[in-house]
Amino acid sequence: MPSHRKKLLLSVVLLLILAMACEISLGPKGPSDEEISVQLTLQSIQQTQTAAAQPPAPPADDDSSDASDDDSGDDDQSSDEDDDDDCYMSRFVSETIADGTVYQKGDTFTKTWTVRNAGTCTWNTDYRFMFEEGDQMDGPSSMKLTKSVDPGETYTFSIDLTAPDTDGDYTGVWRIKSDDGYNLGKYWVKITVGAGSPSGVFAVTSVSYYMPHTTIDITCPGNVPVSISAEITVNKAGLVSLKWNDSQGCPGCATKSVNFTEAGKKIIQHTMTVGAAGDYWAQIYIDEPNHQWFGKKEFKVNCTP
Repeated sequence: MPSHRKKLLLSVVLLLILAMACEISLGPKGPSDEEISVQLTLQSIQQTQTAAAQPPAPPADDDSSDASDDDSGDDDQSSDEDDDDDCYMSRFVSETIADGTVYQKGDTFTKTWTVRNAGTCTWNTDYRFMFEEGDQMDGPSSMKLTKSVDPGETYTFSIDLTAPDTDGDYTGVWRIKSDDGYNLGKYWVKITVGAGSPSGVFAVTSVSYYMPHTTIDITCPGNVPVSISAEITVNKAGLVSLKWNDSQGCPGCATKSVNFTEAGKKIIQHTMTVGAAGDYWAQIYIDEPNHQWFGKKEFKVNCTP
């Protein structure tokens, strides 16, 4: 091969070697700024879609008691402040005297709350139901439980109250306190004194029993009728549904209705037949509108020779 051809071929080979060396050292050309921006946008979209596809975190446990609790049915009656210890917890179950019930000045009524021991400790008879704030309405400052309440059991607190002598809205708050000072749920009563609004809640505000004698002498054995009267007071016009019960099981007792055309009082009677010495009682259950038992009228029967 002529020498000039060899030189030309060698030059071509050297150029090829130099081009390959530059490609190896410098590498391929990097992406442009526009390409980088597009890639970051795509990554952001993918991350957002991934986050949206994740299930939501479960809600934190909430030990507060309110009307959404299975047992409630009215307003948020209970609030446990010291329930960081599972020993001390209560839950609202039911109540009488709905919030907003209208009373007249000086009316007396009985408010009850049924609550459940939702903690792990037994409530003993040193637990108290104590007035905490608001309008006391002649209610008790403090009252002890009358029996022990095991976890899961219910207990009914009942207090006698008097409507204040001035028209207006009133709220009284009572709280359960343990024997060692822990706060359990607090419970309240809300009433209106005076005419109230037309939509005020219809209620039986009191039931008073009367009988001429609470000690009765009879010739035994015998069948002596004993009459008990009950005066029912309502705060406005409405229909009351009620039923008597007594210590003899009230045979033949049936639900009856009493219509009130305005706020006021009506008297109904119940008769028991007694034939032996002993202690007896009678009471009324107001089904509508209160869903509430009202007291007991107790009397004693003696046998004469």
